[in-house]
Formats: sequence, C-alpha cells, structure tokens
Amino acid sequence: MIFYTKDIRLAPDFETVCYCSSVTKADILRAKQKGATSLADIKKMTGACTQGQCRQVSPRGR
Repeated sequence: MIFYTKDIRLAPDFETVCYCSSVTKADILRAKQKGATSLADIKKMTGACTQGQCRQVSPRGR
C-alpha cells in the first residue's frame, strides 16, 4: 500500500509527489529555495512531470 496525503499542501516533505520521476515535496521546495519561480523551472530542476506517467503510476490518479 502506498501512503499519500490527499491534499499535497499538507503532506510531509518526504512524501513523493511525482511518482514517475520519484520527486518528493522536499525536492520541489528545495528547487523553489534555489530560485524556481515557475512550473517549467521546477520541472527543469527536479525532473518532476517529465516522464508523462503520473496519471498511471500515482495513487492520486493525476
């Protein structure tokens, strides 16, 4: 069973948010701290949302 928080804003930092690229909430927050200001920046810095498989592999279904 895969654990996930329904509202990602309330999720702990260690929780995976992009399953196809194994990106955690902490990875995204770190990218923002390093200057990411857009989704494109976050994708580039973390690899999140670049595999196109989240809908299939994420327990959130998105």
